Amino acid sequence: MDRLGTFALLLALVLALYGVVASVMGARKGRPLLVESARTTAYSLLGVVAAANGAMLAAILANDFSIKYVAENSSRATPTFFKVLSLWSADEGSLLLWNLILAGFIAAVAIRFRRRRPETLPWAMAVMYGVSAFYLLLVLGPTSPFERLSVSLADGRGPLPLLQNHPLMAAHPPFLYLGFIGFTVPFAFAMAAMITGRLSDAWIRITRRWTLAAWIFLTIGLVLGALWSYGVLGWGGYWAWDPVENVALLPWLMATAFLHSVVIQERRGMLKVWNLSLVVGTFALTTFGTFLTRGSILSSVHAFAQSLVGPMYLGFLVVVLVAGFGLIAMQSWRLRSEGRFDSALSREAAFLGNNLVLLAVTFVVLLGTIFPLVVEALTNRQSTVGGPYFVQTTVPLFLLLLFLMGVGPLLPWRRASAEQIRRKVTGPAAVGAATAAVLAVAGMRNLGAVGAFALASFVLAANASELWRGVRAFARATGRGFLPAAPEAVARNRRLYGGLTVHMGLAIAAIAITASSSFARQTEVNLARGQQASFAGYVLRYEGQRVLRQPQRQVLVAEVSASRDGRSLGRLTPSLNLYPAASEPIGTPSIRFGVLKDLYASVIGFEGDGGEQATFRFFLNPGVTWLWVGGAVMAFGGLMAAWPAKRRVAVVPPLVREQALAEVR
Repeated sequence: MDRLGTFALLLALVLALYGVVASVMGARKGRPLLVESARTTAYSLLGVVAAANGAMLAAILANDFSIKYVAENSSRATPTFFKVLSLWSADEGSLLLWNLILAGFIAAVAIRFRRRRPETLPWAMAVMYGVSAFYLLLVLGPTSPFERLSVSLADGRGPLPLLQNHPLMAAHPPFLYLGFIGFTVPFAFAMAAMITGRLSDAWIRITRRWTLAAWIFLTIGLVLGALWSYGVLGWGGYWAWDPVENVALLPWLMATAFLHSVVIQERRGMLKVWNLSLVVGTFALTTFGTFLTRGSILSSVHAFAQSLVGPMYLGFLVVVLVAGFGLIAMQSWRLRSEGRFDSALSREAAFLGNNLVLLAVTFVVLLGTIFPLVVEALTNRQSTVGGPYFVQTTVPLFLLLLFLMGVGPLLPWRRASAEQIRRKVTGPAAVGAATAAVLAVAGMRNLGAVGAFALASFVLAANASELWRGVRAFARATGRGFLPAAPEAVARNRRLYGGLTVHMGLAIAAIAITASSSFARQTEVNLARGQQASFAGYVLRYEGQRVLRQPQRQVLVAEVSASRDGRSLGRLTPSLNLYPAASEPIGTPSIRFGVLKDLYASVIGFEGDGGEQATFRFFLNPGVTWLWVGGAVMAFGGLMAAWPAKRRVAVVPPLVREQALAEVR
């Protein structure tokens, strides 16, 4: 299998390099057959990269421990499900999957433009093939997944314990990769537009849905990562501002800014340089993220020089930045804005404010992530930037972002009159004020939380009112009822209503984050068998320990009965998992999910024969369920915006149409 896999990767590299050359030569020489050959090469590239992944998977399932990667990341006792997941559980295998997804995107572009081919397509294909060639060089050189051991082992070490502790690892990394790699497509077409000098809005229209798709994948990946952290790691939270988490968040922030600002370019012909910069920056941040996580940088700056991986990533990042921003500088004279901002009280001004805030958040998160690396490089001392820095710097910016998400959809393009602002803002503002008043009367004294809840309520009301107003106008214009008209109204402007839905999802997530971070409670207790403790109105009784012996691990399960007000709520079963390859047990929490709050239990350790005593950490986490709901709503809104809109136009009597449009204004 190792020879088949290596040969497939070598052939893939040859195909990628051919794709670059054929695309460029075909475009420069005006040879359509060469361009077509380059396009169809994408299918062969996908096939051979899939063969390489298949060879590795076959080696894993066959327990071929003569291959170093299999020996280090699988074992005979590993269940088949987790054996499959071990394909991307370490650097070499994850890069194999990365190459497969990248080849899939290139093939998808080739299929999408098999008939209608924009003039920038050959250059965009050349850029994507070039990116593919870089990642293929990585797996053929310093991170070779098919490296053989000099002596074949009888058994392997098995996957990292954390990676086989929960099935969410089947989805979390692939969705992140789909998001990261998906941004290659808008980057490639933006580069092609600058190379060819075709700097109209065509490249934006071509890539809008590709960008949305990547954004949706990355959103799902981030939410699944938070859920994995919450449900697997046992520390009671879902986001620790870990560097690995941060590098996944950075491109999401910049891509979100881009999706807002392109609307201004399409509508007003403005921010052309800005949008190209955001696309290049988003792709550069995906490269930077893989540079930090795959180049041994996060473990130690000194590990950077021990392998070619880090320098290769750094060199590629420099090429991306120099080529991208160099082309922007060269073409800047062609990128003059066709319009200008007429008023600060306009939708385009709110969108620009949204962009500035998102970039400010990106900067402070990036600074906090790389600061320890800079300190270590300069002073040879390791340091950390903890959660308080990120909370103190990002929370005010996120609150400002929430405000703009509420105000922006209410403002018209170009300029808003005082009457328009009063008419549209009054209702949502009243909802936000009422929320603050109710919480204050109910006894909430955390002013920051009250303000965040009120602001999130304002955003929900503002975006819901815009959605309702648009559907009502369409219903009146077509002479139909509100509910019957709603699906068609949304279908005719999915982009607008999808954006409003995303805003509402983010507001729901903001409510969940505020509640869980402001009002969570926790305690740590040591209980003997049969002993109970009171916590946050619950009575928690330790019933004892049971042991589960599984092929790859031994599980020590603590049985904890929970009751409230004399009513039994069932049992919590936090556990410690003992893996042969782990020096310490890996904990798995037990969570009683609720609509308003979660009861969360982790066992820290057992004492005595048969676990006569156990130390527990209990959490009461309010509102966390709504974080997952908010993430799902955001992903659904993105999907709604990406779905092609109907082009059919209804015939409406002129008088009815004018009355409906007047209401929207």
